[in-house]
Amino acid sequence: MIPKIVLIEDDLLLAENTKTILELNQFECEVAHKGQLGVELVQSFKPDLVVCDIMLDEVDGFEVLKRIRAIPEFIYLPFIFLTARADFWDKRKGMNLGADDFLTKPFMSKDLVETIHARLELSSQKKESVGLEIRKNAVDVFYHISSHEYLTPLNGIVNLSKMAIEMLQNSQVNDALPLIEGISISGNRILRTTRKLLWYNQLSNNNNPWRNATSGTVNILVLHHQIYNTLKKSASMPFEFSFKSNINILYGYDEVLLEFVLTELYQNIIQYANHAHKVYIDTRLENNHLLMIIRNHYLGNYTICTNDVKPFFQAHNPKDMNGTGLGLYIIQEWVRTVHGKMEVSAQNNLFEIILKIPVSNF
Repeated sequence: MIPKIVLIEDDLLLAENTKTILELNQFECEVAHKGQLGVELVQSFKPDLVVCDIMLDEVDGFEVLKRIRAIPEFIYLPFIFLTARADFWDKRKGMNLGADDFLTKPFMSKDLVETIHARLELSSQKKESVGLEIRKNAVDVFYHISSHEYLTPLNGIVNLSKMAIEMLQNSQVNDALPLIEGISISGNRILRTTRKLLWYNQLSNNNNPWRNATSGTVNILVLHHQIYNTLKKSASMPFEFSFKSNINILYGYDEVLLEFVLTELYQNIIQYANHAHKVYIDTRLENNHLLMIIRNHYLGNYTICTNDVKPFFQAHNPKDMNGTGLGLYIIQEWVRTVHGKMEVSAQNNLFEIILKIPVSNF
């Protein structure tokens, strides 16, 4: 495949000449003349490398790099700065932000091409290393969670099914109903675990798992109470919710997907909660966004923040994984796809999740 380059340069003549040099050397090149347009071009074009001038109007090269590095998909994207001066502090600032190399203007065509080839080679090696680590982590976690997240509910389904069949054969319908409910709870647990692993696999390969999600009308109050009742039946410890909302109907979202999101959020809040306190949930419409604040006190001695939310991360006890460690990470990625925002904070035994997603009026 032909390597793809994004060039961000506000000097129109230099940009055109550099693009020509790159195309003559078998690169595919797209150009942006402003910093923010460059960030947007990177997101749509998905290049293999970025070449960016530092001295740009409005959004300079440093800010461009910062914004690109904030997008998980482009954390390791090779980034080369063009600078009109060989300034030590510029280079230090750029390296601290994650720049890979610098070229001082005016530069020779040979230097540009050789630098790009070198950085693409290093990037290829890094991707291979990261890919191996991701696959190793995924396999390790799958084996680690198998007994708890698969075998436990599967054993429950098998045993409860046998008992329910015997009761139904003896016309003990009322006695069999709680067992059938238990089978349903175990089946849903396996379904959620499988979804998370499949979605994580798609995200690891830079695919959007939700690109075909349907768009419809969701009654947020009804959905909340359905999830609450389901969690109450399956929870090992008692808990209570304090729920308030000034919005009933949410437009433009897939109900099944939203049910998964809210279930994961609520489970993360109640799993290690201090049950002497109610779970506080405030849902409201604010500036054309659904704002949800979920808060509770938790047991244990740990702190986390939004930047800690990564695949297979569990703050409470990483050596004794309970669950997949994927729930919050997957929600965070979904929120990004709908152009929303999620913040997570756990400190001083107070756990808080703030979710903000855009809504439409019809």
